[in-house]
Amino acid sequence: MNWCSRLNGVEESTLISTMAAAISGSGIYALHLYVLKSLMQGRKELVNTQLELALLKEQLNPHFLLNAMNNLYGEALSFPDNVAERILNLSKLLRYQVETSKKDLVILSEEFNFIKQYLDYYKFRNERLIVTQSIFGNMEDIYLPPLLFMSLFENAVKFSSETDDPLIEFEMTVKDNSLCFMLRNNYIEKQALNSGTGVGLSNLKRRLKVYDYHYDFTYYAENDVFVVKLNLWGLCKSFEVINN
Repeated sequence: MNWCSRLNGVEESTLISTMAAAISGSGIYALHLYVLKSLMQGRKELVNTQLELALLKEQLNPHFLLNAMNNLYGEALSFPDNVAERILNLSKLLRYQVETSKKDLVILSEEFNFIKQYLDYYKFRNERLIVTQSIFGNMEDIYLPPLLFMSLFENAVKFSSETDDPLIEFEMTVKDNSLCFMLRNNYIEKQALNSGTGVGLSNLKRRLKVYDYHYDFTYYAENDVFVVKLNLWGLCKSFEVINN
């Protein structure tokens, strides 16, 4: 082999090596761009999810406060002597809502203690209201989003109060990291159609989707009784929250 042939062979080998390096470098660069784009997209989706959750939480306080103010106005006209105590009780309920709105998760027992206070608030106003409950399992070991059940009980109180004998029944069973919940209340169909807005139920359904829970959420009317069923799977347990 002469010198020129040998030189051409070296140049060809160098060219192939350079092209291979360039292709490899391009592949790594493309992979880097893909990973970076995926991370940026993931961060964007996370920020959007956090913003949506914040907006959904903010919908709850005005909705609750509007209903409470309307009730206080009616009570001020009929029973003005009770208003001062009612405002004090209302402030306690609002304090819990404000404090928990800053949290992603709360202990289930704290949430249902708030629900109990909320129902007592309306039982004080409407002595005819009967509330029965059945709870099974350990509520101290499960965490869930704050005020998740709030809209359901608001609707139950609102529509049952329009009947002659308002009745609210709810059952809850906690097992491992799952929860089965059922709520019943009587109502007058015609009045419910005229006064219902659907804000509470749509808010709850959207929150369940945004939190990405495995759930089954159904509701239906049966013989002048409105029934809501909510089953949740994959809830956080106390040790999971601590470890995270």
